[in-house]
Amino acid sequence: MAALIGCAVTTGVGSVLNTAEVKAGSSVVVFGAGGVGLSTILGAQLAGASRIIAVDLNQEKLDLAREFGATHTLMANEDVEEQAQALTEGRGADYVFEAIGIPSVQELAFSVLRPGGSLILTGISPMGSETNLPGAVITRKEITIKGSYYGSANTAREFPMYADLYLNGKLDLDRLISKRYSLDQINAAYDDLIEGKTARGVIVF
Repeated sequence: MAALIGCAVTTGVGSVLNTAEVKAGSSVVVFGAGGVGLSTILGAQLAGASRIIAVDLNQEKLDLAREFGATHTLMANEDVEEQAQALTEGRGADYVFEAIGIPSVQELAFSVLRPGGSLILTGISPMGSETNLPGAVITRKEITIKGSYYGSANTAREFPMYADLYLNGKLDLDRLISKRYSLDQINAAYDDLIEGKTARGVIVF
């Protein structure tokens, strides 16, 4: 579990608790249900979000997102904006997290925010790429956009805190491990990672 806490968990949970400071009762949309996205969902639960909507292209990951606490799931397609608006009474979400790092997805994530909402970018897009977000809309709707690198973490404080939450049953990390690999299976582990077959794979030495 220490390996998970040292990477995806701190990034995802930290983006909710530290970067966004999600308030109880809020609506949250998470784009991407991989290790970081699922950890973001866990963080939204810890923060007391009332509505947690997961968006992904993979139905298996959406099913897993439900197990992790997503109240709703949406298949990533051209109807996402409309569906997300419908699930938030037409207002848009209070907080939207993009946990993939794809500019087009970041732009889509922006579109489901309510006026005054916050977009948190935890996925790292390729160097040299550009995300086109409308400045006039950002100003008129008073949108906040934040980058979150490693969950804005103070690791000396948060590693022990997350470990304690896990040990006390308040942070379910066991299900994050989709598969365990031996060291000589590392190429298969990378293949599964690239193909999106796992939430998190763990190399067991």
